[in-house]
Amino acid sequence: MTIIGLIADTHCTSPDGADLPEEAVAALAGSDLIVHLGDLTSIGVLDRLATAASEVIGVRNSRLDPLPGVDARLVDGPVTRIIEGRRIVFVREYPSAVIDDNVDVVAYGVPPGGGGHDYRVALDGSLLVVTPGSPNLPVRHNTVAQLQITPDTIDIDIVHL
Repeated sequence: MTIIGLIADTHCTSPDGADLPEEAVAALAGSDLIVHLGDLTSIGVLDRLATAASEVIGVRNSRLDPLPGVDARLVDGPVTRIIEGRRIVFVREYPSAVIDDNVDVVAYGVPPGGGGHDYRVALDGSLLVVTPGSPNLPVRHNTVAQLQITPDTIDIDIVHL
């Protein structure tokens, strides 16, 4: 089983990421991979998340997040991974033109045009889509998410902080 932690919309302002809630880091601890899905604003958040997982990726929001090249973990999306035989795409915004019929899961940060900050798990045809919400700028709930992936199953936990 592979565990992927998802977080988005942190909008942290502290250079060291100290304003990321500790509960969010603790909830994602033990993940094999943590993906921040945009609106990061502080590289220090990636450093804090790196204490909870062996690998961390940040998918950039080109309007808010640091420039490309500032940190190798911060990339322009989409990021595609094959995990436990499943094709997973990580994007900042969903829907996205980069999604094709061979994708099993899309994890995204915000709906088109921004906003969001609330979690969502849904099927779009046969495509599983998930957004973790925000741990510190919630619409209704402070949340992050974890995907537990095996070759046969994909389980999603929305973690309320």
